[in-house]
Amino acid sequence: MTFLHPLYLLGISLIVVPIIIHLWFKKKLKKIPFSTLKFLKKSEAKRFGWLKFREIVILILRCLFITFLFLSLAKLQLKEKLFGAGRLSSVILIIDNSYSMAYGENFKLVKETADKLLSLYAPKSEFCVLPLCPTEYQSDDNKPSWINKKSASVLINKSSLSYKSSSMKNVLSNVPMNASKYTVEYVYIGDGQELNFKNFPEEFSKQNNFYWLKIPVGGNIAITKVALRDPVSIPLDNYYLNVHLTNFSQDSWTGKATLRANDYYFEKDCEIKPAQDLNLEFLLPLSVRHGKIAIYDDSLITDNVYYFSKLLPRRLNIIIIGHDKFLYSGLSSGDESLSPFYVETVEHLSKVNFPKFDVVILNGINEISESNRIKLDNFMHQNQKSIICFLGENIGNNLKDFISQSCNIEKLVSPKGYATLDWVDYAHPIFNVFVRSTALKNIKFYHFQEIIAHGGTIAKLTGDYPFIIIDDNLAIVATQFTPYNTDIVYKTAFIPLIFRLIINTTYKSNNKEFYVGEKLNTFTKLKAPTGEYLAKGIEFLIPGFYTADGETIGVNVIPEEGNTKILGVEAAKILNIHTATLDKDFAEGDLSHTLLYFALFAILMELLLLLL
Repeated sequence: MTFLHPLYLLGISLIVVPIIIHLWFKKKLKKIPFSTLKFLKKSEAKRFGWLKFREIVILILRCLFITFLFLSLAKLQLKEKLFGAGRLSSVILIIDNSYSMAYGENFKLVKETADKLLSLYAPKSEFCVLPLCPTEYQSDDNKPSWINKKSASVLINKSSLSYKSSSMKNVLSNVPMNASKYTVEYVYIGDGQELNFKNFPEEFSKQNNFYWLKIPVGGNIAITKVALRDPVSIPLDNYYLNVHLTNFSQDSWTGKATLRANDYYFEKDCEIKPAQDLNLEFLLPLSVRHGKIAIYDDSLITDNVYYFSKLLPRRLNIIIIGHDKFLYSGLSSGDESLSPFYVETVEHLSKVNFPKFDVVILNGINEISESNRIKLDNFMHQNQKSIICFLGENIGNNLKDFISQSCNIEKLVSPKGYATLDWVDYAHPIFNVFVRSTALKNIKFYHFQEIIAHGGTIAKLTGDYPFIIIDDNLAIVATQFTPYNTDIVYKTAFIPLIFRLIINTTYKSNNKEFYVGEKLNTFTKLKAPTGEYLAKGIEFLIPGFYTADGETIGVNVIPEEGNTKILGVEAAKILNIHTATLDKDFAEGDLSHTLLYFALFAILMELLLLLL
């Protein structure tokens, strides 16, 4: 057991007062023989015995009254309960308003739990109510601050669900800067998705004042990804759209997935086992570039709709500087109508008409002039343009200076024997086609440049040497693809790798899609699904189709938020988070009211004895 206000325990010492009074007024009777009363001796002896017993009982009841009264004022609590009435604290109250709380009546339960929690704190406690996800723009006038209990209740009941996603790390960075009056407690009320606790601040895990009031989480079926089946091939009449569904629940799900775009409509029956994925494929005509995919039925409807808007690949004009028959033949196709590229080669960069091309490949050239370096810089700053640099044996100062934004060149490496691909980022679009393939295994590299990368490395060779670096629309490969440097030109990975290297560097994304919370700074006129015109740089607040300078773009909720996997018990212990539930860990541990009833009972018993 424990006491919230232990100073009141000193009041129990007042039980000496009724004891002293009892002893002070207690008198010894002097025996005087009186003949006429000798027959009453026996009956009076019995009465005096009852009076003495009653006085002792009354004394005990008065002592119990004082004891119960001050135990009640000291707020006696059961030790195993986390919350008790009358707590005097400074409370950071985090309300989970992420869209996963739209499951059933979970968000209503969050508010009810928060109101009940407020009632357990003393009137002088102070609060700071923080939503997990922002629902409006934060300004300097709207910074979190300490408020009283009544104001906190108003904020809680005004809070609303958000389409955005956030994390505990982000919300804890917004705690009030001004000092708190009392000991600080952090209370989070929500379903406790594991996603929300990613990168939980280390300084909070070292403390012992973070509490999580659990709200039951439900299962969910979500549309987690919509992508072109093959963003490399150029569609002629139709194209394929892959739709990825994920079952985050522990039950099987059966329903329908529909695709609607203007007059085009198609639906498919679906069945997904617990914690499994399902890939659907839709064949669409080239005229359909954007539309809506929906699934029916599911308990969390927020992520049941996906707004897609795709940028279909077109044939790219490529210029190779520094002729190489292997690279040229790999990018060219016998059937020109099926090739995604028009390819030309020249020996010198000065002969290139830059506006004509989408991709410039610097294939092992030694040096560039100062004027060409400026032209390459200007070319690279254009939309949907890219430069790919296959490094040769010798690299001049101007060329080094041009690629210095992405990496520094150290020296030519010729390993004993050969090097192989030691690490590949298979999550990158260039390499994800090789995930279940052995095509990249045992490729030999005999000569390559040692690169010190500033970031963006997606593949490394034996010895931790960067092999491919992607920096926006600039790609740097540590060697030329020639038989002298590597045998990749004889491997099945050769053509798929250079195709995807070019496509994914030129088209950073085939999607004209964004997430709620992102900003769009490249358009001047932006119209929301509500018909409202938004200013440049304003965040997307709701999902749907937006019109940006006459172009349709899709805005969706972040798919990861649909993952209803909660933080495990062991993980919570590691983070030093105290978990509690509404039914078991609230004020039932507070014995103050019960002890007060006992004190009143003692008074009533004393009055009853005095009347007898």
